Amino acid sequence: MAARYVWALCRRSCSGTAAPSQPAELTRRQGLWERIRSGKIAVWTKSLLHDYGEACKDIVIGAKERPYKAAFYVSLLTGAGICASKVPSEDSFNSCLIEASSHLLLLSPFTRSKKSDQHVQHLLNLRNQGRLRHLDFVIFSVVYEAPYDPGYDLYPAHCPYLKPRSSHLLKRVLDVGFFGRWWLLNLKMEDFDVNEEDDLNLPSNLRTVTWKDLNSEENERLFQMKFQPVTMPKE
Repeated sequence: MAARYVWALCRRSCSGTAAPSQPAELTRRQGLWERIRSGKIAVWTKSLLHDYGEACKDIVIGAKERPYKAAFYVSLLTGAGICASKVPSEDSFNSCLIEASSHLLLLSPFTRSKKSDQHVQHLLNLRNQGRLRHLDFVIFSVVYEAPYDPGYDLYPAHCPYLKPRSSHLLKRVLDVGFFGRWWLLNLKMEDFDVNEEDDLNLPSNLRTVTWKDLNSEENERLFQMKFQPVTMPKE
């Protein structure tokens, strides 16, 4: 009995001392939260959110008043976002260049296009020299020619008077990447398996072929004539 009485007395004394500490700790936490809410960072955050909320309200009201203008801006932003997501990278240009070179290597030098071959060989030489540079402009990218390799550490590479001017950047542009394609390389690779020099020996009326010539009755007649037997003269 005496042990139980001592144990109950200890529990009552412990609970009596711990009870007053809970409101003090709670008050301390509330005071810290109040200081955070009334601090400079909290006031700045509230004002920023308020300004953004007012701006969003103005945008919604303006869109209701001028729906066509709002649709134009939305479509413009959507198109810019799609273009930005499909901007080709430098690795994409290198892979396209290697693929174009592989297509040309499968052809005979007498069959491949001189225009395509010269353009691809020029890009490969610049790539081997480390003179190809890539710039990303968010919605499109550019590959241009640099005067020196990044590891070139001689005087001409560091002299500010010998560096190319920024106004000459357009002259050094080699290709433009837009919407997942490198347009100049694709343009140069059109009809890469046709040698333009062979057309110089043809008559002037046969150098250009239109869609009417591809489906004419004369072409059909000439095609059927090759299946007819050859008649040899009596001589």
